[in-house]
Amino acid sequence: MNRAWKWLLSLNFEKSFFSSFLKLLLVWNPIWTLVLSLLYERGSVRSIFFRWGWSFLEATVVGLFAMAVIQIFLFFEKTWLRATGKYYSAHGTGWYLLFLAFTVPFGLYLALHLIVFLINWVFAGDPITPEFHWQYYESEIFWGWMLVLVFFFLKSWEELRDVARLNRIRAEELEKERLQALLTKLKDQMNPHFLFNTLNTVASLISADPPKAEQVVVKLSALFQAILEATSKTNHPLKKELDFCRDYLDIEKTRFGSRLTTKIKIDSNVDAGNLLIPVLILQPLVENAVKHGISSRSAGGSLWINASVRGAQLLLSVEDDGVGFGNSPYAGSGTALENCRKRLELEFGIDGKMEISSRGKSGTKILLIIPISKTKTNTRKEDS
Repeated sequence: MNRAWKWLLSLNFEKSFFSSFLKLLLVWNPIWTLVLSLLYERGSVRSIFFRWGWSFLEATVVGLFAMAVIQIFLFFEKTWLRATGKYYSAHGTGWYLLFLAFTVPFGLYLALHLIVFLINWVFAGDPITPEFHWQYYESEIFWGWMLVLVFFFLKSWEELRDVARLNRIRAEELEKERLQALLTKLKDQMNPHFLFNTLNTVASLISADPPKAEQVVVKLSALFQAILEATSKTNHPLKKELDFCRDYLDIEKTRFGSRLTTKIKIDSNVDAGNLLIPVLILQPLVENAVKHGISSRSAGGSLWINASVRGAQLLLSVEDDGVGFGNSPYAGSGTALENCRKRLELEFGIDGKMEISSRGKSGTKILLIIPISKTKTNTRKEDS
């Protein structure tokens, strides 16, 4: 029903000149003239239908006259433009409607003489003399202009609505492009951060324990190959992120030995293989915990990674029993934490959060809150 109604109201003379005129002549012309006949004629049903028939013929002649005049004008305009070497100028629907309104008085004058001629030709008797009385035709002209005005406003409203919709769609596309570019930038900032710190680990082992350094290089190569494959995507399964963290911690354990203990706990209700999270969202937090929380302690420390579900939220936490947040002797720019926070906000809006708190007497806990409903949506998007 909506499509039929839209087809009935929509006029586009520039793209479909004849179909728009046929719509006016065959659909709106009989409806409009019938309504006016019912409003103005107070006589019998026969007199109402007589006036309607007369008005319908007049309006039809006006429409055909206007169509012919417009086509003649366009022909000469096109010929003149070609002769002067200019391009053909397109006219919008509003231009056609204004031209139609301009031709209404002339079309009514022509219609009167044409109808009277037909009556004199068909019926015998004294011929009727056509007389164009403004007192009578001023209302015809007025309502003809009203019909054109109605379509002018309808077309203007339709064009404004379409422009607003296109602008909204374009704005949404630009915003998505901006967010995607920002996500890519944030993600790219993390990769060198991880690379430089891991290479420092390898460098410290080369002189102290070459066989271990070789093992770390092999693990590092495999790890970076997997990371390069993953970073072509925005999201990946939680299981993949935890595997990255395990590989990274294995490399760090080679350097720290017994001074570093780790534990990864995944609750039974967490579907780590299907729930998606932003790529490299946990690994920088694990790296920070090792570097700033544990490495500065002579006794080393422990690190825990937990994954659980609370209602409609996926909870991911990285905890350490190190020196505590802000107490590390190593100067940090805070890039990793700020990037993680921004990525959660960009990906999940206000539903994605990162909370930092102290863990007992020493250590730090960083909690990531991710809405499960949006991770499921991401899963479908990733699979496609």
